[in-house]
Amino acid sequence: MAKTKIIRKYLFIAVKPEYADMLISGRKDIELRKIKPHVQQGDYVIIYASAPKKAVLGFGKIKRIIECSPKDMWDKYSNRLGINEQNYFSYYCGYNKAIGIELDIIKPIAPIGLEFLKKVVPNFHPPQIYRYVTNEEISKMLSQRTICGAKSKLV
Repeated sequence: MAKTKIIRKYLFIAVKPEYADMLISGRKDIELRKIKPHVQQGDYVIIYASAPKKAVLGFGKIKRIIECSPKDMWDKYSNRLGINEQNYFSYYCGYNKAIGIELDIIKPIAPIGLEFLKKVVPNFHPPQIYRYVTNEEISKMLSQRTICGAKSKLV
């Protein structure tokens, strides 16, 4: 019987620098969202720190997507979210569902700046929330980065 090849998705998420740093350092392993991305266990996340850093800081592998009420998310996972209670409930004010992207493996890399990304992938713009990135875009970004002398390994 032939094996079915699983095609993994790459979710490019823009994260405020303080939260991106917490993800990369391991002080936080659940990234909060208001909109559920169409990803599954084993797919990859590209962690992009928004302004003023404007750079990809690392990659992660999705362990699972957590979907519950904001209260349940806080009660069960607050010590893994990297946010204080006031800011958390302010973020979810008016929402009845909280989404958590739980990351299993997080690999920091030498930062890949926005200007470099735009040179490699013309018309590239970091997302407001998230966007999906193709295998071709990932390969191009990493191969161009290696050519420029900075090697990075994908998870």
